[in-house]
Amino acid sequence: MKHLLKIFSLILSITILTSCIYITPVFASGKLTYEFTGDEKDKAGFAEGKITLSSVPMGKYKLYWADDKKALDGFYEIAEIKNGGSFSFNDHNAIPADATKLIACSGSDKTVKNADAVYDIPINKRLPYQSSVCDYSFMNYSDIHIDKADNQYYKYSELHFKKALETASKRKTDFIITAGDNITNTEGPGKEFDKFQEILSDSDYTGYVYEGSGNHELRTGSPKDSLNTFIKATGLDGDLKTIAKDKAYYSVEEPKTGDLFIFMALEFLFSPDKGDEFTKEQLDWLENLLKSNYNKNKNIYLIQHALIEGYGAGDDEDNYYTVPLRTEHKTTVRFRNILEKYPKITWISGHTHIALKFGYNYSNMNDTSCNMIHDSSVCCPTLLNYSSHNLSYAAASNEEYKDLTEGYYVQVFDNLSIYYGENLYHDKIYPAASYIIEGGRTNYKKISSAETIKTLSDNVQTFIFDKDADIESKAVLAVTLPKAFSPVKINSKDINELCKKSEELLNEMYCFSSYNDYVDLKRAIKNAQTDKNMQKAYKELSNAYINLLKYTKDGNITIYFTNTNEWDNVYAKLFSSKLNNGNKGEEMTYVKKDSDGYKVYKIDVNINKYNQVIFTNGTDKEISETQTLSKENNKLYYLNNNDLYSPYYVYIRDYK
Repeated sequence: MKHLLKIFSLILSITILTSCIYITPVFASGKLTYEFTGDEKDKAGFAEGKITLSSVPMGKYKLYWADDKKALDGFYEIAEIKNGGSFSFNDHNAIPADATKLIACSGSDKTVKNADAVYDIPINKRLPYQSSVCDYSFMNYSDIHIDKADNQYYKYSELHFKKALETASKRKTDFIITAGDNITNTEGPGKEFDKFQEILSDSDYTGYVYEGSGNHELRTGSPKDSLNTFIKATGLDGDLKTIAKDKAYYSVEEPKTGDLFIFMALEFLFSPDKGDEFTKEQLDWLENLLKSNYNKNKNIYLIQHALIEGYGAGDDEDNYYTVPLRTEHKTTVRFRNILEKYPKITWISGHTHIALKFGYNYSNMNDTSCNMIHDSSVCCPTLLNYSSHNLSYAAASNEEYKDLTEGYYVQVFDNLSIYYGENLYHDKIYPAASYIIEGGRTNYKKISSAETIKTLSDNVQTFIFDKDADIESKAVLAVTLPKAFSPVKINSKDINELCKKSEELLNEMYCFSSYNDYVDLKRAIKNAQTDKNMQKAYKELSNAYINLLKYTKDGNITIYFTNTNEWDNVYAKLFSSKLNNGNKGEEMTYVKKDSDGYKVYKIDVNINKYNQVIFTNGTDKEISETQTLSKENNKLYYLNNNDLYSPYYVYIRDYK
């Protein structure tokens, strides 16, 4: 009997055990292995190497960078692979700051706890930085291509630029740099830069913007006129002295670290493959800058739009792009030699629009040249057409690609920079299009704001005694500043009134939206609305307001009109993208009769506010063609109603 009880007990135990196993199945834990390769395989942050997934059920799994809890926010998956499959990162691909693990997930749950396989990144491969404490950050954009001619080439260019600015604002980047082709330039650069400025002024972004010039800036008109438009529209580094040099190339120093950003400019041709693009003067300037700053404990970034044929990032040896800089031209050769002479710099280019997913984004020509980062395009990333071996512009107007707009989010740390390639529409990073570059410094002396920013009282005192200050500026001083610089306590009403006045000024002067002084006022308004120290906020806002007013002194012109149609009254309707002088316009002032006996009229215009004019008789029934305003004074707009092709033909001749 005892034996039977023992047997029964044993059977019962086995039954219970097998029942438990059935109710709570135990899955085999998956395995991720990571073999780091390349010259930097032992360095933190360098991802080059092969990842292999094994010991999981058959199916599809997505790989993600993760911290100790879950996949990193704002990142796409690294890749999708199967059991036994692998994925390889390439030269200089980056392990993100904050990443401590690599996980494989078969479903929507992207937590480390429930991942199908987990790989712990070795301590020596993890970056010793948190992304929240970088020295500074910037957005790197290229080929924005604002296209005013009813979006003839790039249907979504305006939408994509707005999205790019939204992304920069969300990330709170310190500034934006562009690598050229800010406009498409289908009908002259003026109208498209006007739209560029309008979009920038209407955005929430309050960081500085520094633009490089590309080949499309040269598409219409003479190169000199086109580059002058670029200089005026972008403000270069925002310094009036730099603008006055009348050169489209310039440099900017990052204020905390002294890191140097050098912006070059194509100077001659819309098609850079056809000939030399740089003057000797510009290349001499570049070399002198590099000699003075290289190996001086600073990062140096060179922004130059067009890539070199078969050389480095962007196209490399595959030659998908047909209009690069060609080495048969002497200035291209000299430019390439400069790159090879200074291998620690980073050259940022654009031009091809090639989408980040194709991997043409980093090169140093096997350690024979500088680091090269090639950007995609804000307006329209191009796709590879393998059959015809060229680039496809299918994304230019196809609804399928409406949410495809690309650029880089860049974080700069003590001794390295990470270029996160991302979709700007969705503000998400592509891990396989993110790159790490070692920097030209290991530390820096932090510069205090007191060393770099003049005191408010100094700025105001200089402005008050400026004999050339216009009446409006003096009036503003009289109205706004006595309160700010007296013991009188500022209240919320004072702040609100000055904010309203400042917003009106921003709207009137939106054509300066890329200038630092414009951005300073934009930022001061935002700060004034949240700063609890109203006295301080009011002073800063007043100062920013006055600094922007100085641009009104340069832009007043007089335009003349000969009334050959013998209208009873002559009006000028002035306008730009954001402004106009009323539905009817403004009545012009009679000057005298010309030699043919026709009456001549004039009107004073500030071309910083208005860039186009239509002459009318005070109604919409009789009007001239739309004319673009010129900065040159003493020009006569002559109306001739005998033209066969339009009711009134307008041309310009000197008026004496």
